[in-house]
Amino acid sequence: MEIKQLTGIFGARITDIDLSQPLEDATISALSSALKQYKVLVFPEQHSLTPEKHLALAKRFGRVEIPHPTWPDYPGSPGLKVLTLKGTEKKKGQARDGWHTDGSTRENTTWISLLQAIEIPPYGRDTMFADMEAVYAGLSSPMQSFLEGLTAEHSWGWQKPEAPPVEHPVVMRDPASGRKWLYVNRSYTTRIIGLTERENNCVLQFLFEQAHIPECQLRVSWQPRALAMWDNEITQHYIIQDGVFPRVMHRAMVSPMR
Repeated sequence: MEIKQLTGIFGARITDIDLSQPLEDATISALSSALKQYKVLVFPEQHSLTPEKHLALAKRFGRVEIPHPTWPDYPGSPGLKVLTLKGTEKKKGQARDGWHTDGSTRENTTWISLLQAIEIPPYGRDTMFADMEAVYAGLSSPMQSFLEGLTAEHSWGWQKPEAPPVEHPVVMRDPASGRKWLYVNRSYTTRIIGLTERENNCVLQFLFEQAHIPECQLRVSWQPRALAMWDNEITQHYIIQDGVFPRVMHRAMVSPMR
């Protein structure tokens, strides 16, 4: 397989690999290493990757998440979600700003997503990613010191109102490598524990906006049957709300076994 970096910060395009075929352990290990390095991997033209093979591939990287409050399973493949977006008219210049990570509402935050394009529009509905390690590195030393040791509350909100909120560090740290990244997002982070309401309004708004830095972003324009794989703990993502056409994707989310 061939790996080409997509931006100066993160992301890689991987070609000359057929994900529908049984992959050797060495190949899975190499992909895991590439994911750790680049955080988002894009595999074009995976036309032979059926839903069953998609789910089997995901299971090579960890334990598959099965229940989800919003998205249904693909028939006969528990854990493979069908993500359907309807066509909607959007006013020009209007954005929902729904930056998020799919792991923050869960007790366990170490989730990898494998998302394949099934039905894509002729244009639009791209997916943006933000490298939250690069975001954290760009903060001043005083701001980094202030944030370390703080804890934030995350909630499903309207998607699962009965679920209790969970708490995670504002700054995550990899104990093995020492790498650090910012772990708050606009969609699910509700407050930082211990701050007043006014302080939360100011601090969280500032932190949410850090995902908007272009140098820390990667934009994936979907092609038929392409698959993207990303680390949900160290990145955020956002679906561009510019489409009047529907979009259908298949997604498996797995937690690596440690």
